[in-house]
Amino acid sequence: MRRTVDSTTAQVVASGAVFLASGVSLVVYILTGAPLALVLGVLVLVGAIVIAATVWADPVRRAAWLVRVRVGVVAGLVATACYDASRWLLVEVAGFAASPFAAFPLFGQALAGDVGAGPRTVLGIGFHLLNGIAFGIAYTVWFGHRPFWVGIGFALVLEAFMLAIYPGWLDLRSIREFTQMSVLGHVVYGSVLGLLAHRGLTRAGAS
Repeated sequence: MRRTVDSTTAQVVASGAVFLASGVSLVVYILTGAPLALVLGVLVLVGAIVIAATVWADPVRRAAWLVRVRVGVVAGLVATACYDASRWLLVEVAGFAASPFAAFPLFGQALAGDVGAGPRTVLGIGFHLLNGIAFGIAYTVWFGHRPFWVGIGFALVLEAFMLAIYPGWLDLRSIREFTQMSVLGHVVYGSVLGLLAHRGLTRAGAS
């Protein structure tokens, strides 16, 4: 019985962890300079293998996982939109010099190199949305039935990683403004994610 419980827990952990691929690949890129697209591609491939080995072969487990993925996509997308809106609003109201979207072109350049300002920004926005949605799926797989404040805790863990690596990478002039903007955004993201994931799984009757 204990072995079955441990096996199930490991499968849940693994089937959520695969959605951290984009975030992990960005950390690897910033810390080592390894090509972002290559690292992301490798991690996505590894994630596909993990899913095939942990949930896909069992129809019952696969169906339950897919429900959480679908709910996580919606929750993550809406939470990301609220995250961006809250940071933009704070900058506008407080008159911050820091831009809430300064990282977007850098994401695009990391993915494709010098492809022009427009394509870099588009790619960067896409990568930003990928991160927000993928983190939302990971949360929903792991903690979707928990109270919304668990979502805030999850988001603040992401915030801690961001504060550890972003200031040096972005060469920020005002750490204080960036921190205030980032903390607010992650609290909003986590709140919305926690609420929507819980509501979505409850409506879907997911276990």
